Amino acid sequence: MIADIIDISTLMVCTFLSTMVVGIFMLQVWLTDRRHAAAGYWCLTMWVGSLATPLYALRPFGFPMLTVGLGNGLAMLAYALMWAGFRVFDRRPVYPMVVLAGPVVWGLAYLFVPQVAGDVNNRIILSSLIITTYSVWMGIDIWRGRGGETLPTRTMSAIFFLSHGIIYSLRIPMAILAPAGLGHGTANSPWFAIFSLELFAHTILAAIAMLVLIKERGEALYRQASRTDALTGIANRGSFLEDVHPHLSSGAGTLMVFDLDRFKAVNDTYGHVAGDAVLKRFSARISSWLEEGMLFCRFGGEEFALFAPGHDVERAEAFAEALRREVAAMSVVCEGREIGVSVSIGLADAVTFGADFDRLHSAADSALYAAKEAGRNRVMRAAPAGAGLADVARRMREPDTSASGLAASG
Repeated sequence: MIADIIDISTLMVCTFLSTMVVGIFMLQVWLTDRRHAAAGYWCLTMWVGSLATPLYALRPFGFPMLTVGLGNGLAMLAYALMWAGFRVFDRRPVYPMVVLAGPVVWGLAYLFVPQVAGDVNNRIILSSLIITTYSVWMGIDIWRGRGGETLPTRTMSAIFFLSHGIIYSLRIPMAILAPAGLGHGTANSPWFAIFSLELFAHTILAAIAMLVLIKERGEALYRQASRTDALTGIANRGSFLEDVHPHLSSGAGTLMVFDLDRFKAVNDTYGHVAGDAVLKRFSARISSWLEEGMLFCRFGGEEFALFAPGHDVERAEAFAEALRREVAAMSVVCEGREIGVSVSIGLADAVTFGADFDRLHSAADSALYAAKEAGRNRVMRAAPAGAGLADVARRMREPDTSASGLAASG
């Protein structure tokens, strides 16, 4: 009864039309932006699958070498290319031997193993093993990618491919326990018709998943670009402000404001290329020192900001002093010339100045200005309102034991 309702040939024609349409869209995506290499693989997936489905539909007319042998081989190649596409999507290596393994195993078995060519149930078992392997492998790869990138559709896609692999593997015990007959050139059984319907639904859903993942990846890259400083690769001011506010609500943490000393002299003496090199090297050095949970950004020009959640001002001051020494010890080589670097740092803590970022930044900026006035290349802590002027003066008179300013040799 079910086999009469679900016509296999009609399903194959519908699959052909849907995969062709998706293949055209995938080609457009790939041609528009070649960085979407996965779209190239998935385009081939759809078109190879499109070649396989008419061959399935033509089985009632004979020519088993083409309709069965080549048709199944193309279907397995489509799954292999889909696997490769997901590997490329997650920046994992693609192994050509794995791509070719399924189609080659099928082709050799169909050509040289009479039990496969002559028995539809043996063909079902072998093709199910190959397609299940690719499907489960895809599901595992997609699931593993969740840690490196958050895409809303990723988890659902992983479950979808894993469940498809499990469902498709059930064809194996069915072919053993309730062997399908052969009718009109293909398997003739109610359970085979049901599995064919699931395969059709899987093809449509797989195509949708690919397109949605590409869309989500593009949106994620756009959001990341909008939150990142183009020169240094660290967070920009907007994303820093967005991320720091939830931490300030807890009422703990210290803001550090950095300013590279005599940076204008670097640009004037060595050129803006050298200045850019200094900014990038400084950003990389500070980033390598960050503790878990710290937020670091380029605030603008040669000014940077770092927020240390949960750090009281004493702990933050010790950390800032270590950073200052690290920067003073580094040098940047640009076009054969060595450029010395130093940084002044101002600190303000949320316990003293409150959770309002503008007030906190103003206090840290005042401390930074004091560090500049005191001779640069030093760390200064913001004085709370009402602090004695003697204490401020004492801090400004503290000797600076490290080299300051611009050291250069050409």
